[in-house]
Parts: sequence; C-alpha cells; structure tokens
Amino acid sequence: MKKIEAIIRPERLMAVSTMLQEMGMMGMNVSEILGHGSEIGEVQVWRGREYKVDLHKKIKLEIVVSDTEVERAVGIIISEAQTGAIGDGRVFVTNVEAAYRIRTGETGHNAITSNGRIVSMSPKEPTENLETIKNVEKEAIS
Repeated sequence: MKKIEAIIRPERLMAVSTMLQEMGMMGMNVSEILGHGSEIGEVQVWRGREYKVDLHKKIKLEIVVSDTEVERAVGIIISEAQTGAIGDGRVFVTNVEAAYRIRTGETGHNAITSNGRIVSMSPKEPTENLETIKNVEKEAIS
C-alpha cells in the first residue's frame, strides 16, 4: 500500500476529487493548509497598497491506495490539478506499513477498500433522532 499526499490549488479540488471518485478511489482526507514553494515573496496589491505574500492557501489531499493503483492515481491528480503556473503543487508517495479499519477490524488492503459494501448509519445515531429533528425544523418554519 502507498500513501499519496498531494498539495494542490484550492480551486482544483473539485476536479481532482471528482475524477478520483469516478476511477473508484473513494476514500480521501482533505485539509486546508498554508504554504509556499517557488512563489515565496510574491508582491500583491490590495486597496492601493503593496504587500508581500509569503503563505498561500493550499489543499492537501491524502489517499491510501494499493501498489497497483499508484501510477493511475498520481496521473489523475497531476492532469486535473495542473494549470501550468507557479504554485500548482506537489505529489508525494510513501509506503504504508499497515492499515486498520476501526469499525470492522479489517486489516491491510481490505481496510482501505469499500468492497462494494453500503455503509449504514452508526447504531449510536438512531434514525428516530433524525425524524425528530426534521419535525422540529418543520414546526419552526410554520
């Protein structure tokens, strides 16, 4: 298994995540981060004043895939995130020693794939509570 960490522009997130989902790669973590690469010290103008920007908003995607899917996933990320301008980001691939699914106790490859299962609502959140919330919202609107 490999972990892919991609630092991309925020405006490219939907394109990248949509393509990954269409290719069957469902699980991912997304974080908003600040950082810089080659674009450090960029001077911008706001309300007539110049200021130096050292940190830029970026998105960090983390995906764990099987060894056979790494090249395909990286290819999707690069093709969808690339704009050709400085600040497009980076992709890092590292080894994953082990993976565990907390809910079922599955390990290894089974812990990172959905295997066609439909995930149901947690037993800790009964559907009766959702119905009560919907009824309260309807009464509040009326």
